[in-house]
Amino acid sequence: MTKIIEKKYCTGCEACLNVCSHAAIIMERDSEGFDYPSIDGGKCVECGLCTKVCPVLHYEETADYRKEYNDVQKAVAAKTNREEWRQISSSGGIFPVVANYILEQNGMVVGAAFDGCFDVHHIIIDNKNDLFKVQASKYAQSRIGNIYKEIKKYLADGKLVLFAGMACQVEGLKSFLRKEYSNLYTIDLICMGIPSPGVWRSYLDTTFHGEKIKFVNFKDKTYGWRTFSLCVETDQRSFLQKGFDNAFFQCMFKTYSLRPSCFNCPFKKEERLSDFTLADCWGTVEEVPHLDDNKGLSSVIIHSSKGWRLWKKLASLVDTKDVALASIVVHNENLVRNRQCSSYRHEFYKLFVHSPRQAFIRYGRNPKNGKWRRLKLLVKRVLKK
Repeated sequence: MTKIIEKKYCTGCEACLNVCSHAAIIMERDSEGFDYPSIDGGKCVECGLCTKVCPVLHYEETADYRKEYNDVQKAVAAKTNREEWRQISSSGGIFPVVANYILEQNGMVVGAAFDGCFDVHHIIIDNKNDLFKVQASKYAQSRIGNIYKEIKKYLADGKLVLFAGMACQVEGLKSFLRKEYSNLYTIDLICMGIPSPGVWRSYLDTTFHGEKIKFVNFKDKTYGWRTFSLCVETDQRSFLQKGFDNAFFQCMFKTYSLRPSCFNCPFKKEERLSDFTLADCWGTVEEVPHLDDNKGLSSVIIHSSKGWRLWKKLASLVDTKDVALASIVVHNENLVRNRQCSSYRHEFYKLFVHSPRQAFIRYGRNPKNGKWRRLKLLVKRVLKK
């Protein structure tokens, strides 16, 4: 066996890595900074489990079950009334509400966290004091490792488990488990695509060269929720830059740093295999102005009856208002539509491989600010004449 799936369709969910009992699969990083499964021919016994577990290859086969699972499809705008949770969270603080409940039931919470080098990995926590580690957005693809196998052991032992990740990662977990567990809850996120962990690593190394990074927040709310900023604390300075002016974010917004499979993602649908889908309440906030204080508001889609039963238990911890699912789709089309790949993506990576710093300088500019600067220069020239 030479490959599991064409590279351009591989989401990097790592279900194949977890299912291989012969340890014949490892994840290797390519020049764009993404991890892909690589098969060791000496260990592979050609059992075919890696292809059977791939959620992309078998997406169409789960269509009927997907409709059955999505038996609620209720949409709400919501925020937690625990201000300390919302302050740390990227939007309305709904994830910590759900996660805290699971932890109170002696359950396990699985989510994306920074390691000591501020790369992103999924971890498992069982203590409320560690909840902050898996809160807030992480705009780089998270390594799964053997997390799915660990989750399966906890589920088999009867532990409550909450898994939070991207839609492709939820699909990877469900495909690996091969059956539904009543003690498993899942949360996915509306995303435009997954940024390269290699690009993120290079951004830190070039922007903060020689500095020791102590803290990172991708969506700092110093300027408010709607004008989020990248905050980085080092041993030498405090860095705060609005997202739309930041080179790393610009490379993401322009699709340069997104994973190739994100342009062909089959999971961008209203119907998901998750119990909840979370996102910023962009646009829809206009329908619920009494909930908007510019400190963060979430769009929440409850897909399953299991998720709905849990949501009702959390009612005392959230301020919420029903909204139309169609409104979320209109204002956050990343729920159902793939982004088109930029024609400059190849040029970005061609330069990035040789000089990440120059790639960020050349391709990480805010085009709106660039036009404004050019207009001001033009006005100055006219006035001089």
